[in-house]
Amino acid sequence: MTRVRTQLPSGGTVRSSRGAPPAPEATRTGRHYQAIVDVHLLLMRGGRVLLGRRANTGYGDGAYEPPSSRLAERETIIEAAIRVAAAQAGIALTPPHVSLAHVMHDVSGAGRIAFFLTADGWDGEPGGPVASYSDLAWYDLDDLPANMIDRARVAVRNYAAGVGFSTYPSFTG
Repeated sequence: MTRVRTQLPSGGTVRSSRGAPPAPEATRTGRHYQAIVDVHLLLMRGGRVLLGRRANTGYGDGAYEPPSSRLAERETIIEAAIRVAAAQAGIALTPPHVSLAHVMHDVSGAGRIAFFLTADGWDGEPGGPVASYSDLAWYDLDDLPANMIDRARVAVRNYAAGVGFSTYPSFTG
């Protein structure tokens, strides 16, 4: 293990014992970068995915996406999936039915890590009054709505293609 001490322009130092110097932004601000963590549910039925039309959220209202929310402090990804299922889809999930479907690193804005989870069963029928959607409907994976949140469309298509990880926007080269 290598110990590294970085001299800051302010005259102070930052120490690291992890084998690599701190990231440049950590040496400038004294803080590490923190990404927003999103949890999305890819609920599937007969080759169709459940999507909600966003309403009264202030972002992307009228566009479709899978039921989702930000990860709450000290909440596990599975706990978030159960919360999202109840609040955004009106169904009940249990931990043994939830599994990882896709992970997306979104670098298009402030930075997000999105976990897309799927479930092999749930209690209840999706719908009813939900927090952030005016309606929920099932869509064929090969015929997604035109007015869909783009990063969600990319993730759903990648999931359908069997891709477990992606970046948004995608990078080539």
